[in-house]
Amino acid sequence: MLSPIPYLASASLDEGNALLKWKESLQIPHNSLLSSWLPLPMNSSASVPCTSWYGVVCNADWSVHRLNLTRSGLKGTLHQFSFSLLHNLTHLDLSVNNFFGPIPPEIRFLSKLVFLNISFNMFSGVIPREIGNLHQLTDLDFDKNNLTGSVPQEIGNLVSLKFLSISVNNLSGLIPSTLGNLTSLNTLFLFYNQLYGHIPSELGNLKSLTELALSLNQLSGSIPSSLANLSNLQRLFLGANTFSGSIPQGLGRLDLIKLELDDNQLSGNLPDDLCHGGMLQKLTVSA
Repeated sequence: MLSPIPYLASASLDEGNALLKWKESLQIPHNSLLSSWLPLPMNSSASVPCTSWYGVVCNADWSVHRLNLTRSGLKGTLHQFSFSLLHNLTHLDLSVNNFFGPIPPEIRFLSKLVFLNISFNMFSGVIPREIGNLHQLTDLDFDKNNLTGSVPQEIGNLVSLKFLSISVNNLSGLIPSTLGNLTSLNTLFLFYNQLYGHIPSELGNLKSLTELALSLNQLSGSIPSSLANLSNLQRLFLGANTFSGSIPQGLGRLDLIKLELDDNQLSGNLPDDLCHGGMLQKLTVSA
């Protein structure tokens, strides 16, 4: 049987050349660590990008599976990023740079991604529905960008997610009820957007959730009693919305450490259990 090694070497060289093509489209500061990404001669070893390029980590077969370029001072887009050639990536971290432009729908090709962080950039446009194809994701961080449109329902397909944060953007529309499918989720941050409508009762399905932050939106209606089902919840931030009605009695039975409900239109009495709970360290309910 023929050895697959020559093919794998060729494939990994293709990945290296794809990264070089993307690098050419970027504005890179002087003395950048990306200066280690040197052009590959025809007779290059497939191991070169894996052993000497900053931010690149490879598998045993020399295929790129991690790319960590956080805080690298990079400016540019993902237009020249070859999602199809880099389909073996499991970790992609582009956080704290100056990337802009849309998130291409071709992101669907990164079907092995476990970790995706593009926070603290200037990405704009909508979150592509194709994000729902990344079924192995456990961490998804789109914080602090200029993303618009709604939270795609397809995010509810990412049932392995443990961390989801799309805060400090310009998202609008409803919170999709499909987020209730993410039963492995520990953290859900959607604060500081322009989301409106009710909190879906389906969020009460997220029994592993420890932190839920929906503050600084335009959410309305009553706080759903289903949130009292979040038996592991420690921090709940719902401030600066237009919630009305009373605080659900069941919240007092949770072991909350922080509960922020200020700047809403709530009425009625505080739940008795909430007032006498032993865990609560911070409670804000002012108008």
